[in-house]
Amino acid sequence: MMIELLYEYKRTLRETKKLRDKLKANANTPEDEEDLKLYSLMISDLQYIIEWIGRGRQPYAKRGIDRREAYRRLIFTDEETMSAIGRPLKSEAVENSVSELDRERIEDVLSVLTNKEKDIFFMNKVEQLSYERIAELIGVKKTTVQSHINRCEVKMRKQMDNSMFSMIL
Repeated sequence: MMIELLYEYKRTLRETKKLRDKLKANANTPEDEEDLKLYSLMISDLQYIIEWIGRGRQPYAKRGIDRREAYRRLIFTDEETMSAIGRPLKSEAVENSVSELDRERIEDVLSVLTNKEKDIFFMNKVEQLSYERIAELIGVKKTTVQSHINRCEVKMRKQMDNSMFSMIL
């Protein structure tokens, strides 16, 4: 659900920027200048919210606990994503079924994907969203989503074939 919310905010940000640019091209009156300031404030608020949701913590915090060295190496994500890559947070029985080597192999394979590809891949494979729903969320065509999924699978297969982990087995 957070991914859907994040994409809704991103889509709203794009639309707001388009409206601001359209107004900027035709700005003639002082009222238009005020509207431009309001659009700029809305855009900065949307960017802040997107940053907050994307990182999972307050953006630009200077002295927060999450800015300390130990926490910089951690990847903050939700429980569903963690279980998808083999690291369930609550169930010890499931945690013991995935070896450390398997976890590292999964992380290695996922490392070749861009953030957008990971989002689309997880929406389809983990959250079980259809291509149509994903396309609707991110504002692209269904065939674009299919292309991204296919590209992810090709990249991941290629990484598995060329990885050092394949030589271990």
